Amino acid sequence: MFLLLWLTCFVVLPAQLATDPDIFAPKQPDAFMRLERVNTLVETGNWYDGHIARAAGAEGADIHWTRPMDLLILGVAAPLVPFMQTRQAIEIAGVALPALMSLILVFVCIWAVMPLMQPGNLFSIVILLAVQPIIQNYFGIGRVDHHMVLAVLTAAVLGYLIRLDKSGSNSRPALLAGILTGLGIWISLEFLVVYVPVTLGLGVCWLLWGTSWRRINRDFALGVGLACLAAVLVDVSPDNWLTARYDRISIAQLFLVSCPAVFWILVAKTSECGGTITARMVGAGLFAIVCLALIKFWYPGLFIGPEAEADPRIAAIWYDNVSEMLPLFTSIRKMILFCLLPFCGIVYGLFVLSGKRHQEQRHTWVLLSLVLVCTGALALAHMRTALYLSVAGVIAAGPLMEDVLNAVSARFSGWRKGATGLLVRAVIILGPFSLAVLVGAFANGLKPAAATTVTQAAETECTVRDIAGFLADDKFIQGRGVLRFANNLDYGPELIYRTRHHFLAVPYHRNGETILDTYDLMTAVEFSRSRDLLGKYGIDYILICPNASDETYFRKSAEASVLYNRLVNGDLPEELVPVEAAPKPWMLFEYRGNAM
Repeated sequence: MFLLLWLTCFVVLPAQLATDPDIFAPKQPDAFMRLERVNTLVETGNWYDGHIARAAGAEGADIHWTRPMDLLILGVAAPLVPFMQTRQAIEIAGVALPALMSLILVFVCIWAVMPLMQPGNLFSIVILLAVQPIIQNYFGIGRVDHHMVLAVLTAAVLGYLIRLDKSGSNSRPALLAGILTGLGIWISLEFLVVYVPVTLGLGVCWLLWGTSWRRINRDFALGVGLACLAAVLVDVSPDNWLTARYDRISIAQLFLVSCPAVFWILVAKTSECGGTITARMVGAGLFAIVCLALIKFWYPGLFIGPEAEADPRIAAIWYDNVSEMLPLFTSIRKMILFCLLPFCGIVYGLFVLSGKRHQEQRHTWVLLSLVLVCTGALALAHMRTALYLSVAGVIAAGPLMEDVLNAVSARFSGWRKGATGLLVRAVIILGPFSLAVLVGAFANGLKPAAATTVTQAAETECTVRDIAGFLADDKFIQGRGVLRFANNLDYGPELIYRTRHHFLAVPYHRNGETILDTYDLMTAVEFSRSRDLLGKYGIDYILICPNASDETYFRKSAEASVLYNRLVNGDLPEELVPVEAAPKPWMLFEYRGNAM
């Protein structure tokens, strides 16, 4: 039954509802750049170099990703390689991987909540996962994105934490939870949003319940530390082992996760000598102050995060326009959609912690509640974090539903019991979505009648396959080899993947100079400024999609003299010549200034 539910909810229905006619193709810029990165690894064998040669400036685009996701794609592609070209096998593996990971997520979440739910109610977990919009987004077919792996790891870590042995005699769940947490940090430092509340939660359990939790904390911290040490040794070139980076695993993050390990191995036992919560709090507080001071002195960028590696000037022209980077609190509808179910989990957790029922689960709800509170607070400021909030929210909603259904069973019998149970499931599963729709409709209000009579013709979308085929044609290349293009930011990765040309703009924060220069080039009022930048990068063509989602990056002004507006309006400088044969609505302009 679980397989059928998964197939229906994560494959068949999304495929039927998809508006993209080419559903079984890579989606989103990151998917194309990830596949290009894997192809580059296969072609060059250069494990440590994360640059994409045909992107950004002369040295290529510096991509901060790590290798586990690349290896996962190669592992899925390996059985296909004997039957097709390696590049094709890698693409098929990437497209299919989200569906495979969604199946794994379903079974991991079911496994995670098994100690808290009756087997007959576990099917509800599949439906709860399926109605979370952010989970459907990140696990959509063709979206080759490491965040889906992080979601699975979140569920696995929480599952092991639910299985912790309070006596401390069995260290396996804590150690495995730590290793998986370290693997998540290796894949992306974004997983620190799970690591931090889990570490705090385990520390709170030690403060409340004493010595038996010291070993659990120690084993978890050792698991994280060993996994991060392995990550540095494997994923970082030896000459950079002592170089701190703040957007990928490095010595800085290894130091961060080592601090709790040192505390639990060397300091915690001393703090227990007083035998009171106060003594333990004093010991932990003093050690935390020392660690924070050392981090401030040696690795201050840890307090900033990945943005420490980015040029702060790109925030206003790029970050602030990316939907995943925006806060949730600006939209009541989205807050309900993403946060209502986790909030119910927090309330239920407080009920368990403050009541006399389920006392054997108190440590579970200390941990789950802290994860929900921390990821929820971050999601309000940064929408992407809602992925981890949704996974934790589903796991927390399982026992909540179980308790309510048990209360229904005790109160009703016969058809009333079945009908009420169905209503409870419907409210918990569909309630947030239904309420969000109602609130959205109320907030938007009814459109004026006059507005409904005005229709705009849908703009033709720019299809990269069309322009890529044109750019790859020998009639266009005419033996000139690799050509250089200035382009819309979000189209860069797919254009690089589908052609053999070089594209200036790609949406990755380490490449701030080329993002800024592309912005300056497109928004320049004086063409002399654009000319300088075109010459700096040896640009042969400017390629734009006039209805691209990222046009707002360049169209900051309606002033006719802005180059982007001049290109769209056909008011061209003499050095730019339109290529009329380019497929519409793409607009391609040859720059002849380099030949003058």
